[in-house]
Amino acid sequence: MRSTTTRAALVLAVAGVAALVVVLTRAWSADAAPPGPPAFAGVSTPPGLPASAGVSEVLGIRPADRVTVVEGEPVVGAEVLRAADTVRAEVISEFARHGLALGPGFWERPHEGVTPRRALRERAVRAAVLDKVRRVWAREAGLLGDVSEEGFQRELAAENRRRAQAAREGRPLPGVPSYDQYTYAGVRAAELDSALSKIHAAGLDLSDRRLREQYGRMAGKDAPPFERARENVRRAVVVQEYLKALRARAG
Repeated sequence: MRSTTTRAALVLAVAGVAALVVVLTRAWSADAAPPGPPAFAGVSTPPGLPASAGVSEVLGIRPADRVTVVEGEPVVGAEVLRAADTVRAEVISEFARHGLALGPGFWERPHEGVTPRRALRERAVRAAVLDKVRRVWAREAGLLGDVSEEGFQRELAAENRRRAQAAREGRPLPGVPSYDQYTYAGVRAAELDSALSKIHAAGLDLSDRRLREQYGRMAGKDAPPFERARENVRRAVVVQEYLKALRARAG
């Protein structure tokens, strides 16, 4: 069976660099060993919450809370809450498939020893940590100046001002008129992944021998010949190795 990392590389080779954001988050949530529960400062989590409750109430975390530290940089509540909103629907769906009722008490009701609240918390923290590591790496590469949540919010505001100005001048930019924080976080992560994977590729073994070995692992019975598939194979190797390096930095 192919590893999650190899599948991730194949998805990206076919679907493009933007898919890497989803691949990274899901692969990290699925494969990484669960960290110990973070000691969230701030509000307590009320019992009896239904599945429809907001993530801040479910997790008992405030935007300014310091949740953890990675590579010397704090990961704050706002970053974890944004990640939690992104993975919330998949957590609810996963536990609902196991028969958990969505009404009051949903988040405390365990399945095989794990509650939906714990699953949401762990996946959100992993995703926020992964994004922080990505931003730190981007700063090291000269792609980003400020890796903090405040820096992210300034980037978002500046991008939306740029889009509004372009629209006023009759030259609207491609995409949405303005970004919410969730969409912009995904777009920005995809841009950084694309740039960082290209930088990382400079130090990789992308010899013909290595690519042919990878092709042999990837190719099915109806696969095109190596020469036609070579560029997709090269991209798959680059993404696989970049993903591996990013996850290793996240711990």
